[in-house]
Amino acid sequence: MARKNLRLIKPGEYRPDWSQSARGGGVSPIFLALVAGFAASGFALYKGYGSNRAGVFIFVLCGWLISLCLHEFMHAAAAYWGGDHTVARKGYLRLDPRVYGHPVLTFVLPLFFLLVGGLPLPGGAVAIESHRLRGKWKDSLVSAAGPAVNVVFSIVLLVVLNTWGPHWIFTPTVPDHAALWSALTFLAYIQIASAILNLLPIPGLDGYGIIEPFLSADWRRIGAQIAPYGILIVFALLYALGPDRNFIARWAHDILDPNSPPNGYFYGYNLFKFWGSVNG
Repeated sequence: MARKNLRLIKPGEYRPDWSQSARGGGVSPIFLALVAGFAASGFALYKGYGSNRAGVFIFVLCGWLISLCLHEFMHAAAAYWGGDHTVARKGYLRLDPRVYGHPVLTFVLPLFFLLVGGLPLPGGAVAIESHRLRGKWKDSLVSAAGPAVNVVFSIVLLVVLNTWGPHWIFTPTVPDHAALWSALTFLAYIQIASAILNLLPIPGLDGYGIIEPFLSADWRRIGAQIAPYGILIVFALLYALGPDRNFIARWAHDILDPNSPPNGYFYGYNLFKFWGSVNG
């Protein structure tokens, strides 16, 4: 069964078949709709069409969901390349957000935390059959592939902001396309914070998954017991430290602020929270 979508190259050596039929179909129409919504809302913000609040909310939400889909897709793609070809029949290679988790736990709850606290929860999840992977390094790569998406997104957005962004946002003299630049700044923050959060070496998060294959069996058993509560441990720690010691937000701002327009995060976050008011 594991060799169903393999082509023989030479004795004992196989490579995955990445054809559309092998992946279980083409790219999900839902993902394509998210890309279209991202592009359309970005164009509307650039041209000044419609409500800035609605535009920023749609732009950031679509951008976040696109990165979530790509994050989980890369986990699955790395697993498929590493030997677990069951991810294809599970639908993970189609960029379909519906197969990456529970609607409430994967999308509604993370969106709620994003709206009220500006800190993204890890959204989706893919079920990888690790025993099918060929070696510890491939197992480690599966965990690393997801956060790599957030890192790449962060770098691209920061380069754009640092190279072409305005010198300020939301001052008495508001620069052109301020809402779009603010949306890009807040989206960059989300990507940076997501990368930091996912890379924490805590069981249940990708950072632990990167090192797990190299740990002893005893440590892996302990990690497996902690994993279901890993994200709860993180948020309990953040709650105990208080908002002034939120190290994820602080590290994210340390990376974001020198490379983005001043006040861009504040303006973008407040526009994203469409029910509130923006005060500069």
